[in-house]
Amino acid sequence: MPNLVMVMPYKAYLGKARAEGFRITAIWDPAEAARLFGAAAPEYLKEVEGLAESLWLVDFTDRAAYAEAIRAAVRDTGARHVWHVGSEESMQLAYEVADELGVAVNSPRSVVLLNDKLAMRTLLRDKGISTVRFAVADRWQDVERLLAGFTLPVVVKPAALSASRGTRLLTGPAELPGWGDELAALAYSGPLLVEEYLRGPEFSVETMTVRGEHHVLGVTRKLLGPLPHFVERGHLFGEPETARTRAVAALAVELLDAVGYQCGPAHTEVIHTADGPRIVESQARLGGDKIPDIIGHARGFDVKRAMFAALAGRTSLPEPGGPVGHIAYFSFPPGILRSVTGLDAARALDYVDTLTFPFAPGDVLPETVSSKTRHGFVILTGSANAAEAQARADHVRALIEVEVR
Repeated sequence: MPNLVMVMPYKAYLGKARAEGFRITAIWDPAEAARLFGAAAPEYLKEVEGLAESLWLVDFTDRAAYAEAIRAAVRDTGARHVWHVGSEESMQLAYEVADELGVAVNSPRSVVLLNDKLAMRTLLRDKGISTVRFAVADRWQDVERLLAGFTLPVVVKPAALSASRGTRLLTGPAELPGWGDELAALAYSGPLLVEEYLRGPEFSVETMTVRGEHHVLGVTRKLLGPLPHFVERGHLFGEPETARTRAVAALAVELLDAVGYQCGPAHTEVIHTADGPRIVESQARLGGDKIPDIIGHARGFDVKRAMFAALAGRTSLPEPGGPVGHIAYFSFPPGILRSVTGLDAARALDYVDTLTFPFAPGDVLPETVSSKTRHGFVILTGSANAAEAQARADHVRALIEVEVR
């Protein structure tokens, strides 16, 4: 059974890895776990430690210590591979060290070209793929002078943040100081992108690459919330294939070929405009927002296990056909929660698989400005089509009444 060093392996990954023949040595940052899991982080890491061969804890922001932890874990275990399919922010250094040791699953170049929004845009421009007008600024104060090269509105975004944090539609320069405040609250000081505003339905393409061959697991339809933020209010998986979704999927595969991606999952977001599909961004990991879970409900396919099969050189694909899987997110008025009703009635519905509302009276419901500030979700199963799935989601939302002050 080969040894595998994984950075940020989620608990759900560990049993899947063993089932595909891998022993996992886990590397985690307690601060990153706290960001993801809050007060439950210590217990989460304890469970990871129990499921893995061993657990190493290190501060991902301390580059020297982080790199040495990877080297030491490989040295101690004789691992054949180092793999990081967690948060993009800590991914690049892991691949650089793995490449130095000769145990990288993917090249550092391919990973940065997928994860870094500026690097990806530059590559696509240079190769003439999915051309989107863009410009780069070092500070938000420098963006106003770039607007003359665009038709308003434009999309502005940090080049190196995930989960829609700091991404918004900008209708004019008067909105820049507010965006600057948002970036300051995120403690972000890296490059900023100004992009033309792409109009049209948005999708994500879920792929699994095995030995350099890219396999499309399916196309997810993204349902967006209100502007100016680009926060998904839901995802639908399992709709019938169309010429549009085939074009969207083909473009994602073209991107993966262009970056030289060799193994594992990727999640590529695409908008189908009047001029054809255009790439929004991509990540060298599974889709977030529990997309693997709704694929499982729609197709009975274990995406997380398939990831480790891919590492072992085996191709595993979902069967076509089946119901539509849907996750719908909640976004209530912000404020201090006074009361909530209807949760039990919603959970009792036979098509509700999971419903999460992680707030109690007295808690603050934040304004929904990123995927990190939504107010819970419901996973719906067994819907015959997208219309039925969305109608069911609307019914669940209508059952839940929230009072804030």
